[in-house]
Amino acid sequence: MGVGAHYASQTREWTKNRKFEPNELYSEDINTADVEVRDDDETWTYVACDNDSPCPHCSCLQPHLDCIVIAVDGACKGNGSTDARAAAGVFVGKSSKYNKSTVLTESEATNQIAELKAGILGLSQAIEIQGCGVEGEALHQVVIKSDSKYLVEGMTEWVFKWEGNGYRTCKGVAVTNSALFKELEILIGRLNKLGVEVLFWHVPRSYNKQADELANLALQS
Repeated sequence: MGVGAHYASQTREWTKNRKFEPNELYSEDINTADVEVRDDDETWTYVACDNDSPCPHCSCLQPHLDCIVIAVDGACKGNGSTDARAAAGVFVGKSSKYNKSTVLTESEATNQIAELKAGILGLSQAIEIQGCGVEGEALHQVVIKSDSKYLVEGMTEWVFKWEGNGYRTCKGVAVTNSALFKELEILIGRLNKLGVEVLFWHVPRSYNKQADELANLALQS
């Protein structure tokens, strides 16, 4: 990791809709892989600085040391059947102690529930990280990376409407999995009160392999 690694400005405004959109923060042709910067021992995955010039030697952007990416994914075998099994994976870094590979114990197992539970597990890990610090420094931003449109759009678009109408759809029907969305909101609120901005990043499945592997690993046990 380069010597230009630094901390994000604490005067910057938080993103109101919680969306992490690299094409707006960086250049339009930014490579998804360049947004993430791993430290030398691959314990952390940092967010690349959006106000920096690439390193002249390696062409990489320097990281914000108080901003991390946590990749999450859910998996479900036998989705829709009575014997379905679901699991969640959380990836912080290749050698991170905060990685998780967990079988879910819910009575009902679906792909959507698995994705939301993965988000919950990722935010729970962020709270634990905030308490311990990132290499001894305070955490100020966490980007939840997911290939689930259901999770990301739910937390960056739909939930704001649901909060105002009692978690009902436009037809007045109770929102499916509302308890899990509410739990996500509670965890985000806790992090916000601790000074941590929470963003959600929707990526193609091919860019979320580590979390996917951890989720599926749990189902193999």
